[in-house]
Amino acid sequence: MLKARELHQETKAVMKSWVALIGITVLIALSPINLRAETFTFAVADNTIDTVVSEVILKKAYRMLGHQIEILRLPAKRALENANAGIYDGDVQRIFNVAKSHTNLIRLEPPINYIHGTGFVNKGAKIDVRSWDDLKKYKVGIILGIRFAETNVPKQNAVIFHNYKKLTAAIASNGIDIGIYPESNGIYQTLFSNEENIVPLETPLAKFELYHYIHKKNHWLTNDLQRIFAEFAKNGTLMKVRQRVLEISFSRARKGLEPCFIDYACYQSVWDD
Repeated sequence: MLKARELHQETKAVMKSWVALIGITVLIALSPINLRAETFTFAVADNTIDTVVSEVILKKAYRMLGHQIEILRLPAKRALENANAGIYDGDVQRIFNVAKSHTNLIRLEPPINYIHGTGFVNKGAKIDVRSWDDLKKYKVGIILGIRFAETNVPKQNAVIFHNYKKLTAAIASNGIDIGIYPESNGIYQTLFSNEENIVPLETPLAKFELYHYIHKKNHWLTNDLQRIFAEFAKNGTLMKVRQRVLEISFSRARKGLEPCFIDYACYQSVWDD
């Protein structure tokens, strides 16, 4: 009897969340702003899997507003600079502090994703790192334009790479001691490259919330997008999508398959009930 009552209460809660989300969609559909259906182009750092979570979320959110989006993959630094310059409509995801240095970009709340900044090393390496300061003893690989790594890794220890494939190869060849990745991306890269000897350090260095940024020319999108993101956060959609996108991506990596960037068809099931 108790289980049945709990199941009934849980079902009611889920129904309320979906009713609220449907209500938001209806209100947006009736808004005069929705008459301006457009296709927006967003820059994103290439060769990283954590962005795919946000890409899947954004495609859904913009579609709810009657818009389409296109994703353009660029080296991380160029992606951010071009988004700030207004060449593109914004950046798929960046950490909180980006808005301070790139003032043409509007940070939308709440965050839609997160990463754990983590060091990856060769298995058996006698490396003990529990803080950014501990990195001063080692040669540390980072990606140009990945702000959390550029900001926190001691500059005198940093070795710059332009993509994660090259960073992974440098660890494998002992060219560096540690590579700094978003944890999910490090796992993906080692699976895809079949580098079983590269493993994450036990303790992540930090957690970073990730926000969608739009260029100020698109400021009129702010309220509607933030309303959708808030509902996605409230009803558990953000966490569900993140978990499923990573599961699918890791499964594909084990088979030597990249994410299905062209049509995102392999991720469609994340929206199934």
